[in-house]
Amino acid sequence: MAAAPMHAQEPRAAPPEKHTVKRGDTLWDIAKMYFGDPYLWPSIYRVNTDQIEDPHWIYPGEVLRLPGARPAVAVAPAPAAPITSVFAPVQERAPARVTETAVPRVAAGDVVRAAFVGPEGGPTGSGKIIFGADIPGIDKRRQTNNFQLYDQVFMAPPVGSIAAERERYLAYSLGDHIEGFGTIIIPTAVLEVVRAPRNGEAATVAVRALFGMLNADSPVMPLDTAGATSTAIPMTIRDGKVTEVRAIHRSAVLPSMNYEVLFALSNRDGMRIGDEIEIYRVREKATDDHLAIPEIPIATAQVVRVTAYGSTARVTTQQQPAIRVGESVRVTARMP
Repeated sequence: MAAAPMHAQEPRAAPPEKHTVKRGDTLWDIAKMYFGDPYLWPSIYRVNTDQIEDPHWIYPGEVLRLPGARPAVAVAPAPAAPITSVFAPVQERAPARVTETAVPRVAAGDVVRAAFVGPEGGPTGSGKIIFGADIPGIDKRRQTNNFQLYDQVFMAPPVGSIAAERERYLAYSLGDHIEGFGTIIIPTAVLEVVRAPRNGEAATVAVRALFGMLNADSPVMPLDTAGATSTAIPMTIRDGKVTEVRAIHRSAVLPSMNYEVLFALSNRDGMRIGDEIEIYRVREKATDDHLAIPEIPIATAQVVRVTAYGSTARVTTQQQPAIRVGESVRVTARMP
């Protein structure tokens, strides 16, 4: 009996072959966009090592190849009747399992761009941007504002900094000062030294990442990404320390996913980058008007920055549209 005719199947939907990097993109964001799982970002990095030197730094205009951007191979249906043969049947091997390389729990880029709490008035001994290194073509002696990605500027290094070539610094602006908590520090740019100071001269730095406005006199501090490279998995704990939301970065009417909440548990409390927290509404006791109201989960978040004054966590899931200053925070998992 003749076998049934073989018909090609429609290819499965697949991501596009390439992605052009836009301002603000990270490999984490791109993996989430195309594969639905941000933790697959190393797959994108591995197929683009010819142009990505550091996976935490990608730049607008780069065209990145996406892994698995091919339609699935069509598989023919089995024949309608068995075909006898003198040969033993061939045993098909199961596809090899791809093992991902260890993925940092928190990407360095997430640490760098996160707002954090510091001392009143901001860090002491900060450096500052002086003005642009390029001479303007218009009738203006110096460029002093609105610096862009890849621009070169002159920098007075922070106190005690050598500013050797390829060292990186963080430019920032000051947010609100919250009594009993500290001053909110808002990162605006990452700067890389391209010419070290010589003979009392300023350092020349290039803008490698831009998160906000960068102008002359913007303060500068050494870049710190300590804790961003850990691949450990936080362990769930019970009865974790409790505090409350003291500030929300990028405040909005309804803060939501990827917003940053700041709270007053610090490295002195054992907080580490990668820890997890829960934001919730506390249980209400029974009153004459109603029964007791149970605790209401609002959101979960992952710690992306820790200082001696407090911690910053990025919202990762949300159950209620009520992420507000004053809501309770509980530590639910700690990095080992």
